[in-house]
Amino acid sequence: MDLETVLATTRANLTFDVADPWAVTLTVRTGDDNWVPWVFARSLLTDAMVAGGATLDPVGDGDVRITAHGSRVLVELDSPSGHAILRLPRADVDRLLDEAEQLVPEGSEVLDLDVELALLAGEDA
Repeated sequence: MDLETVLATTRANLTFDVADPWAVTLTVRTGDDNWVPWVFARSLLTDAMVAGGATLDPVGDGDVRITAHGSRVLVELDSPSGHAILRLPRADVDRLLDEAEQLVPEGSEVLDLDVELALLAGEDA
């Protein structure tokens, strides 16, 4: 990915929720002022930040691919309805990952299988 070929710079929010500690959510404002959420693995973002700068090859094989380089993080989103590359400030991404690590360190996540099965069955957990 060429860092100078950024197809879209738009408003986006990156969030972490302790209720789903394996994920982060990138909510992107579309041209018609709608907000579209993209949920992807926190480890994908962490892996890209760790690799950051060693290569310009993006981390990720699916609809979300991430490249961290210098003071920027490029997030490439691909879906049937379109394609975009968003530029995020690296300091903001680092801060989010640091806060997520403080709240729920990677590797310490807990899965309550009974709750998850109840939710899948449409029951109250």
